[in-house]
Parts: sequence; structure tokens; C-alpha cells
Amino acid sequence: MTTPGPGAATPAPGRGPRTGIVIGAGLLAITTAAFVRPPLLPDMGRDLDLSPTGLGALGSVFALGRIITDIPVGRLTDTKPSGRMLAAGAALVGAGSVVSGLAPVSALAFAGAFVLGIGSAWTNTTGMAAFATAPRHRRGVAMSAFAAGLLLGQAVGPAFGGLVAAASDWRIAFFAAAGLMGGVAAWLLLILRSQPAPRAPTVGVAASPPAPELPRRRVLAALYLLPAVQFGIGGAMVQTLVPIVGDAELGLGAGIVGLAIGLGGLFRLAGAVISGRIADRRSRRWALFPGLLIQFAGLVVFAAAGSRAGWAIAIGLVMLGSVGVNVGATILADLTEGGGLGRRLGMFRLTGDLALLVAPALAGALYDVAGRGISVLPLIVFVAAVIAFAFVVVPETVAPDG
Repeated sequence: MTTPGPGAATPAPGRGPRTGIVIGAGLLAITTAAFVRPPLLPDMGRDLDLSPTGLGALGSVFALGRIITDIPVGRLTDTKPSGRMLAAGAALVGAGSVVSGLAPVSALAFAGAFVLGIGSAWTNTTGMAAFATAPRHRRGVAMSAFAAGLLLGQAVGPAFGGLVAAASDWRIAFFAAAGLMGGVAAWLLLILRSQPAPRAPTVGVAASPPAPELPRRRVLAALYLLPAVQFGIGGAMVQTLVPIVGDAELGLGAGIVGLAIGLGGLFRLAGAVISGRIADRRSRRWALFPGLLIQFAGLVVFAAAGSRAGWAIAIGLVMLGSVGVNVGATILADLTEGGGLGRRLGMFRLTGDLALLVAPALAGALYDVAGRGISVLPLIVFVAAVIAFAFVVVPETVAPDG
């Protein structure tokens, strides 16, 4: 791999500011449509005769759709223009929304959730690969912008679905999401119709140290574990234990729990923005490991503290420290400037989706048997092991003044 001379490298064709804005807007819109489902679940359960267990299984089927898609779509992002790939993601989310809205029986609702999972993974991997091709000296901020788009979509989607369902019906909410996706797919194809095929990420500045073409397997293994940490914490704690403990132990209603998680999302957004700037201005490791340690502290607080204050502090800490995916993907792109980034990002996201599938069920089962402290203990041990392993093997890939 050759290192460019002083100054920024010429941006890759089709990856200028306009393209980045269009891809970011498309990512936000598609994520919004993919996440209209959560507030619709109670009404879906009543109409389709689904028990709470059945409604939970919809989430598992959604995760399975993501799992089978991560690696294939990662390979496609290495050769196909991101605009067309993102348009295909919008079409898949739209199709899943139509199937869900039309479902007369639960079987079709599961089919719709499966297609929505495929569309979600297709969109996320495509967006991540597109933002990761920014020049290395701006890649940290670019990946924080990617994370911000996902977070905003995940926040706007449930609000949009709930408002439409309250004014009409849960099926109309799905149809509204499908209509939005049809327009977004057409818009992406029109605006980015001449976008060329992707090329490998660029270094961008001479001050950045050259990254190895083929990182050691231990380095890749450590990086691939970072999404498992973040998704595992999100699935086991934020989506499962936080609501259960808030209700069963602290007497908090659904409104307070939802507000706390929503405010935690603001901490997560702040963490993404701060870590992106640190990654570019100081170093990737300085952006990564403080965030991981903050998340670890949040897990310990949650396990040990039985008060409302401890519960709220734990939510804030695990959300603020949620930097593993965006900083980890930044480092992975630094190490893959010779090509093949999409393939590696597919595996990167796969480990996270596997954790998202397993962690909630394990945490819930342990809580039923042994209570709050034990329910989070496997996650504490796992996160500590990943932090130690990554600290030893993950290299610095950008100069402090880069």
C-alpha cells in the first residue's frame, strides 16, 4: 500500500459531501421505517392472538433476518454502488412493512418481521461501509455521523409508528412506512443514479501511520467482539433488564422507563459525537477504551445498586459508553485500506446480531432464577474479558496529530 503525499487525498468518486448527505438522509429514513414496530406490538397481539411470548418471538425473527444477511450484503458492498444498495434496503423494508400490515394471521406477521430484519441489516451494513470509506483523518467523525443517523432513526421510528397508530390503526402505520420507503428508494436511485462502484478506503494524510494490509487474526477477533459487547448490553440490559427492574423492583411505570431510556439515547448520541472527534484528533484507542470502561462501570452499578438513582446512573453510563461499534468500525476500516472492507464489516455486524439474539433471553432467564445481580454477571465477565483482550491486541491506527 502506498502512502499519499502531504495533504488530503482526492476523495473517492461519488463520495463527496453531497453523496454523504444523501446516504445519511436515506439511512435515517430507512431506519425510521424499520423501527415503527415496537409501539404497535400490543395491538398486533390483540388482533393476531399473539401472547407476550409470541410478540417476543417477533423480535427474534427480526434478529434472524439480520443474521443471515450481514455477511452476504457485506460482500456486495465491496462491488456495488452504495446508492443502489441503500435503495434496495429501502425496498426490502417497504416490502416487510406491507407484509406486516396485510397480515391476517400471525404467520405472515413473522414473515414481515423476517423481511424487515433483512432490510435493516442490508441498510446498516451498506451505510457503515459507505461512511467508513472517508479519508482516515476524517473517518472517526464520519462513523459518528453514521451512528447518529441510526440513533435518530431508532428514536423517530417508534414515535412515528405510535402517532400514526393512535390516529388510525397499527396496519396503517405499517402502510405509511411502506409508502415512505417507496419514495425513498426512488429518490436514492434518481439522485445517485450515476454513482460509480466503491473503492477501498483512503489514508488521506501523510501523518497517519500505514496500517497493515492483512491484520492478524487476533486483532480481527478483538474488533469483531466489540459489536457483541454493545449489542449484548443493548439487548440484555437496556431492552430487557432495565424495564423489568424498573417495574418489578422500583415501581416505575412504563412512561418513566421509556423516558429514562429516551434520555439515555441522548447520552448515547453525545458519546458517538465525542468519540468520533477524539478518534480523529487524538487517537482511536483513546476514543475506544474510555468508552468501554464507562460501559463496564454502568454494568457494575446496575448489578450493585438497588435504588432508582443507581438504576438511572447505570442507564446513563452504558449509553454514554456505547462507542464500540463506531470506533471499532473506524479501526477496521483503517486496517482494510487494501480492499475487502464490506466483507469484514459483514462479519463485524454478525457478531453483534448474534449477541442481540442470545443476550436478552439469557438475561431474562437468569433474572427469573437468581435476580438482578446474577442476571448481569455473565455480561460483566464478558465485557471485562473483551476489554482486556482488545487492550492488548488492538493497535493504534492514526497518529495523535493526524
